[in-house]
Amino acid sequence: AALDPALEGFWSGLGWAVIQGYGLTEAAPIVTLNHPFHARKGTVGKPIAGVEIRIAPDGEVLVRGGNVTAGYFNNPEATAEAFEDGWFHTGDIGELDESGRLLIKGRKKEMIVLADGRNVFPEDVERVLNGVEGVVESAVVGILSESGETVHAALALRPGADPERVIAAANARLEDHQRIRGYTVWSEPELPRTEGTRKLKRREIRSRIAGERPAPGGSSSSSAGLEGLLSKWAAGRELHENTSLEDLGLSSLDRVELMVALEQRLGGPVDEAAFAQAKTLADLKAMEHAPAIAAAELIRFPKWNRNRLAHWFRILNQNLWLLNLARIFAWVRVEGRENLRGLKGPVLFASNHQSYFDTPVILIGLPFRWRCRVAPAMRKEYFDAHFHPEKYGPLKWLSNSIGYWLAALMFNAVPIPQREAGTRQALRYVGELVEEGWCPLIFPEGKHSRDETVGRFQAGVAMMASRLRTPVVPIRIRGVNRVLHPDWRMARPGFVRMKIGKPMYLEGEDYAGLVRKVEEEIRGM
Repeated sequence: AALDPALEGFWSGLGWAVIQGYGLTEAAPIVTLNHPFHARKGTVGKPIAGVEIRIAPDGEVLVRGGNVTAGYFNNPEATAEAFEDGWFHTGDIGELDESGRLLIKGRKKEMIVLADGRNVFPEDVERVLNGVEGVVESAVVGILSESGETVHAALALRPGADPERVIAAANARLEDHQRIRGYTVWSEPELPRTEGTRKLKRREIRSRIAGERPAPGGSSSSSAGLEGLLSKWAAGRELHENTSLEDLGLSSLDRVELMVALEQRLGGPVDEAAFAQAKTLADLKAMEHAPAIAAAELIRFPKWNRNRLAHWFRILNQNLWLLNLARIFAWVRVEGRENLRGLKGPVLFASNHQSYFDTPVILIGLPFRWRCRVAPAMRKEYFDAHFHPEKYGPLKWLSNSIGYWLAALMFNAVPIPQREAGTRQALRYVGELVEEGWCPLIFPEGKHSRDETVGRFQAGVAMMASRLRTPVVPIRIRGVNRVLHPDWRMARPGFVRMKIGKPMYLEGEDYAGLVRKVEEEIRGM
């Protein structure tokens, strides 16, 4: 198991030299090791001499070298499952940083895959839970519900600890997709663990929890009232007036789905601003009896950057100096431009995400007529000071706003909320862009991958493509993280590869399934 960063920091703070390594029985004596004088906290170091590692498309760590066993004795089935073309599948999920050091994130078999394709590593959630007052220990497992696999916590608590407060405190520190949707208070003093190594028996914990809960679809999810609407996300959890919507871990698309369901129940439109302010089930119930009001504008999307003057200003500046400056650092090699031939209308470009340099690289690689119509998505929360000046000082607002205005003017960038309300308004805005002939550039991972692996895609691009009946053009970029890594302040010259795939036409409302097709296409490019 990966060393808890807090534990590493504790011993380092006492003056001890903490040196992490990574090894397996099948790859004795060790695979990676941190250099004693060049160790990086949180990593297990670089491969030792004669050992190779790589990260599979699904994030699994693969190992090859003379120290790796040839197979399992008298067990050809297990050997065939664990070895492929000389590479040993470790069963661990990890990633490589810009220096080639390995970070272990968890076990593949323990990883929780949500309905929208995002991954949750139990250890990350447990680390937060175990830091909450009143928690003796915790175990996080994936439990099937009507909406797919959800994050569920088994809690061993101190006497008097309130489990609802514990979950609320933990969820406040977790990312949206990591939030705990259900919990079980363990009746025994401690959770089941193996002898010797003291590892959590997750399979036993999961089985016991599942045995106490109704099977997905077994309980009445069509019960009257808002409780019935929310039961899909409650994962068997009892709902009451003070149930926090935030604790249910709704993604931005989940909120859109809930809002649409609420509109169908009320027989009329719901003000998204009022919906965004609803914090509990009681707040939603209050909306049922509130008079209808005009929908407020949550996000002021830029329109000035799409007028003719701004458009030609952008084209001139991009092609006269901006992209030429980017070419000094990114030596782009492009494949697949022929896949754009014959396409007449607007498209959605979908690309993996490696760096802040991704958009200039993609603009360099696209033919001129497509380049001039691109509208890249940018994370709205990055410009929080611009959109919420009341929370910041004037200097912070000014610097953040200048960055926002430049991104909108020079790149025609579109602010898309990831955690805040306004998703439906953003989808409408993207629809307006497509109707006007613009081509949104979406990064479905939602964050930088930091290496050559492709992370799980969020379903928003599939929803846009299906509802707008617009083809998706997949793009795979490689090497941009070696030109400008997310942790660097200055770019370094290097080769970048960009491959443009054939357009994909997505139909239907299974957005999680549709986005998997796009993800698999880009992984294979």
